Amino acid sequence: MMQHLFLVFDETNLLLLPDTAWIFHSKTPIRRIEGWAQGAFKEYGKGRIVVFGEASIFSAQIGQPGNRKMGMNRDDAKDNYKLLLNSIHWLDGILD
Repeated sequence: MMQHLFLVFDETNLLLLPDTAWIFHSKTPIRRIEGWAQGAFKEYGKGRIVVFGEASIFSAQIGQPGNRKMGMNRDDAKDNYKLLLNSIHWLDGILD
Protein backbone atom coordinates (compact mmCIF):
# COMPACT_ATOMS: atom_id res chain seq x y z
CA MET A 1 0.00 0.00 0.00
CA MET A 2 1.85 3.02 -1.28
CA GLN A 3 1.40 6.40 0.38
CA HIS A 4 1.27 9.48 -1.83
CA LEU A 5 2.36 12.87 -0.52
CA PHE A 6 1.27 16.24 -1.85
CA LEU A 7 2.05 19.86 -1.09
CA VAL A 8 5.60 18.75 -0.25
CA PHE A 9 7.96 21.38 1.18
CA ASP A 10 11.33 22.09 -0.41
CA GLU A 11 14.68 23.31 0.94
CA THR A 12 13.44 26.91 1.20
CA ASN A 13 10.72 26.10 3.74
CA LEU A 14 11.25 26.53 7.47
CA LEU A 15 9.18 25.77 10.56
CA LEU A 16 9.32 28.32 13.40
CA LEU A 17 8.50 26.96 16.86
CA PRO A 18 7.58 29.87 19.16
CA ASP A 19 6.82 29.18 22.81
CA THR A 20 3.87 31.60 22.50
CA ALA A 21 1.67 31.62 19.40
CA TRP A 22 2.68 34.25 16.82
CA ILE A 23 5.43 35.75 19.01
CA PHE A 24 8.82 35.32 17.36
CA HIS A 25 12.24 36.45 18.54
CA SER A 26 15.91 35.73 17.85
CA LYS A 27 15.84 32.59 20.02
CA THR A 28 12.75 31.08 18.40
CA PRO A 29 13.75 27.55 17.32
CA ILE A 30 13.73 26.99 13.55
CA ARG A 31 13.69 23.65 11.72
CA ARG A 32 14.16 22.86 8.06
CA ILE A 33 11.19 20.91 6.75
CA GLU A 34 12.35 19.82 3.32
CA GLY A 35 10.46 16.65 2.40
CA TRP A 36 7.65 17.22 4.88
CA ALA A 37 4.16 17.36 3.39
CA GLN A 38 0.86 19.08 4.10
CA GLY A 39 -1.11 16.10 2.87
CA ALA A 40 -1.04 12.41 2.09
CA PHE A 41 -3.40 9.82 0.72
CA LYS A 42 -3.40 6.07 0.39
CA GLU A 43 -5.54 3.02 0.10
CA TYR A 44 -5.80 1.22 3.43
CA GLY A 45 -7.41 -2.17 3.79
CA LYS A 46 -10.70 -2.01 1.92
CA GLY A 47 -10.87 1.78 2.11
CA ARG A 48 -9.02 4.99 1.44
CA ILE A 49 -7.65 7.70 3.69
CA VAL A 50 -6.65 11.32 3.12
CA VAL A 51 -4.79 13.28 5.81
CA PHE A 52 -4.04 17.01 5.90
CA GLY A 53 -1.66 18.86 8.20
CA GLU A 54 -3.64 22.09 8.08
CA ALA A 55 -7.44 22.27 8.08
CA SER A 56 -7.79 26.02 7.56
CA ILE A 57 -7.05 25.64 3.84
CA PHE A 58 -10.57 24.24 3.61
CA SER A 59 -12.24 27.02 5.55
CA ALA A 60 -13.34 30.49 4.50
CA GLN A 61 -12.48 33.02 7.17
CA ILE A 62 -12.00 36.70 7.72
CA GLY A 63 -9.38 37.33 10.41
CA GLN A 64 -8.16 40.21 12.49
CA PRO A 65 -6.43 42.59 12.33
CA GLY A 66 -7.69 44.33 9.22
CA ASN A 67 -10.23 41.75 8.09
CA ARG A 68 -7.54 39.55 6.50
CA LYS A 69 -8.83 36.88 4.14
CA MET A 70 -7.84 33.40 5.28
CA GLY A 71 -8.36 29.89 3.96
CA MET A 72 -10.31 29.63 0.72
CA ASN A 73 -10.98 33.38 0.79
CA ARG A 74 -7.33 34.22 0.06
CA ASP A 75 -6.62 35.47 -3.44
CA ASP A 76 -3.66 33.10 -3.74
CA ALA A 77 -5.72 30.06 -2.66
CA LYS A 78 -8.18 29.85 -5.53
CA ASP A 79 -7.47 26.14 -6.07
CA ASN A 80 -8.06 25.04 -2.47
CA TYR A 81 -11.66 24.11 -3.20
CA LYS A 82 -10.46 21.90 -6.10
CA LEU A 83 -8.06 20.08 -3.76
CA LEU A 84 -10.90 19.48 -1.28
CA LEU A 85 -13.34 18.36 -3.97
CA ASN A 86 -10.77 16.08 -5.61
CA SER A 87 -9.93 14.57 -2.22
CA ILE A 88 -13.60 13.88 -1.52
CA HIS A 89 -14.08 12.35 -4.97
CA TRP A 90 -10.99 10.17 -4.56
CA LEU A 91 -12.40 8.97 -1.23
CA ASP A 92 -15.84 8.24 -2.70
CA GLY A 93 -14.35 6.50 -5.77
CA ILE A 94 -15.40 9.00 -8.43
CA LEU A 95 -11.69 9.74 -9.06
CA ASP A 96 -9.13 6.98 -9.13
